[in-house]
Amino acid sequence: MAMNHTTTCIDQWITPLRPVLPDLTDRHLARLAGLEAGLTEILAATPASGARASVRLLAVRRRLAERVRTDSQHSSDAAETKAMNDTLAGFVCGFHDLDLRDAVGPGHGRMILRHGTETVRRYWRARLAGGDLVGIAASERHGGSRLQEITARATVRPRGGWWINGEKCWVSRLTESAAFVVFFKNPHNKITAAVVEADTPGLERGPIVPSGLAGWDWGTLALTDVHVSEHDLLGGDGGGLTVFREHFAAFRPLVAATALGTAAGAHTQVATTLTARTATGLLPRLRDTTLVTLGRTHAEINAALLSSLAAARLTASTSPHADLWSREVKAHAVDTAHRALQELPLLVGAGGFRADSTLAKARADIGGLLYADGIHDSLLRSAGRTLTTPPAAIPPPRTNTNTGHPAAA
Repeated sequence: MAMNHTTTCIDQWITPLRPVLPDLTDRHLARLAGLEAGLTEILAATPASGARASVRLLAVRRRLAERVRTDSQHSSDAAETKAMNDTLAGFVCGFHDLDLRDAVGPGHGRMILRHGTETVRRYWRARLAGGDLVGIAASERHGGSRLQEITARATVRPRGGWWINGEKCWVSRLTESAAFVVFFKNPHNKITAAVVEADTPGLERGPIVPSGLAGWDWGTLALTDVHVSEHDLLGGDGGGLTVFREHFAAFRPLVAATALGTAAGAHTQVATTLTARTATGLLPRLRDTTLVTLGRTHAEINAALLSSLAAARLTASTSPHADLWSREVKAHAVDTAHRALQELPLLVGAGGFRADSTLAKARADIGGLLYADGIHDSLLRSAGRTLTTPPAAIPPPRTNTNTGHPAAA
């Protein structure tokens, strides 16, 4: 599953950025190096043969969670510094395999930790720390970017609470998730979010085999008279849009960095292969076009990574520009990674297109991210609309005082 090259992400890609990341201290770099070393060790000890990919990935996540729990260091970093380290941790995971985007951190469980009641946050904080996953059930057949148009709906339950009925599509972590954050319209037609445990009666999964991003199970989630109570709501009754927007302002830079990490891993693999071929005389020299491609993709990956870090920090500081940057950065970074993975495999020839090639897998996986977490035309169109809206009409961000979301590394 992992990229077939020596572990070099920290040295080759992150260390050179230190002069422009003054709060990336030796301690933070050591933690990232520890994550990479642990990841490499666990992947080697958890062979892919004989295990379904998602079963193996969930085992990797839980093994990494055990290592984090036994780490005696307790960070008191500022929110912006934590966001930077979470984003770089995503880059490290993506460097080895895009499927590892859920290897560390709360993922979509962040919505529970930010917007749940104190009892719910405490319960899920422990489960997420143990390696449990939370999925998101927002998209429907009309697409995922138009949340106001969802048709999943709640009706009043005579004995208290609500029943939810509807269907969600393109749900990742379909069978591995311990719970889902479900978005629906309440009886008053307001978008609402609730956490629904995976074994709740009335949930029915319909797996679909994707062409990329196949590491985690994916498909449809049908809800038939699924019971939720006020206790299960996130952000309160009718607070779903706020939960969704706040979450994705933070989540999209992580997606961006993980995708760029996958492109960086492919870049390192290709550069290493070409270096070996010239050293052994298999290639007398590298063509100028090859060198140009290596130089250009290296520059583009680094520039997009710095933009991702900036977007993560803007969200952590509750900047009014955070949502704009998160939309732009997700689209730009994944487009950058996709473009790199269209070009880099060509440099190593037919071997980069074998079915068992990590380069071919990375290329297919990145293709899936062109649609996951927001179609790029929609993200960039909404960004353009923001940029042409008078500043006075843009509401300030809502600050959430809930705390306790775990660091990703």
